Amino acid sequence: MQTSVQQTAQRINSWLLPLLALSLTVSTSALSVLAILIFIVWIFEGNYRDKISEIFSNSVSIAVIFYLALHVVGLLWSEDKSGGFSMLEKQWKLMLMPVFLTIVQPEHRRRYVCFFLAGLIGVMLATYLSWFDLFHYGGASPEHPTRRLFHIVYNPLLALGFYLVAHEALWGRLTPGKRSCVIIIALAMALNMFITEGRAGQVAFFAMLGLLFLQYFRKNIFKGLIIAGVVLPLIFVAGYKLSPTFHKRVNMVGEEVSSFTDNPNTSIGLRLLFWKNSLEIIKNNPVFGVGTGDFGREYAKINSISSPGMVATDNPHNQYVLVLCQFGLLGLVSLLAIFYEQLRQAFAVDDEFRRIRFAFPIFFLVIMLSESYLIVYETGFAFSLFSAVFYRAEHC
Repeated sequence: MQTSVQQTAQRINSWLLPLLALSLTVSTSALSVLAILIFIVWIFEGNYRDKISEIFSNSVSIAVIFYLALHVVGLLWSEDKSGGFSMLEKQWKLMLMPVFLTIVQPEHRRRYVCFFLAGLIGVMLATYLSWFDLFHYGGASPEHPTRRLFHIVYNPLLALGFYLVAHEALWGRLTPGKRSCVIIIALAMALNMFITEGRAGQVAFFAMLGLLFLQYFRKNIFKGLIIAGVVLPLIFVAGYKLSPTFHKRVNMVGEEVSSFTDNPNTSIGLRLLFWKNSLEIIKNNPVFGVGTGDFGREYAKINSISSPGMVATDNPHNQYVLVLCQFGLLGLVSLLAIFYEQLRQAFAVDDEFRRIRFAFPIFFLVIMLSESYLIVYETGFAFSLFSAVFYRAEHC
């Protein structure tokens, strides 16, 4: 029987978790404080036997734990133990996923999503104010409406938010007035995608929009493919013609790729160089990789030979490449197993969140091509939180 302290702790965490969702795009400091508070309160909740049972009966949670355990085991064949512990420390956001899983209340899924969207919309409004030269924060300006480097996480989360809002507009049980408001928000998010700079988010936006077409026309996939094949290029061309920011960012991709051989010291060029050099590490250690902490060390060796004078890195800006370097094919399988289990649940559970369960892993599989987003602060938390929200069993 639960004590009053345990019941109070459960009520506290039932609201701390939505506040964490709200903070994803608002404040990293708030994220840290809330995560620590949630864990402390979780300890006071007790019921450890039930929590452990829930954690190890959930296939997504098991896959995450196996992936994290590989980081611990990978220390055994890592020569740089301090680097290994540093990399292990970066996984603490993922380590909270099983904790979140035991706190999430399935009947409150919409609450977590709405709090996330509220924070995202607040930040979006700030970018519009900056774009119109009415309000500036954190170095934002009309040319760069987000604060410095924030577009790296803002645009991907904006793409996810757009999908969730568009999903509600298409399938939510709304009155005509509320549906109109939701459609306006979705359109504002779509426009915002083209005035801000995050290319990973822009790619994810088109991927999520294409998925929406396929899901809407699921009874006639061919029709969905035709419509997506026409509408997506039209939106791309319109954005390219009408948005100076999007126009510039697209042109930069072509210019930086074409000049890679002569000048790799560009945003795209450095990524290509990181991947090229990382491929040598993978070729030399294909099965088990170099271990949890040795990527930076091994990359520096390759870099000094293949591209002397260029900056070395401890992050190849690609989650797949990073995992392959650290743990080889074993690591890649463990990473993909997480998303396989999410997709499997999407097919297995038929409710109002089924389409979202399918979209969520697709979203991460896309954005991880251009950054190691599972170790990036905001997106790492987003993955842990919404993996718990969307994939906890209804009976809990």
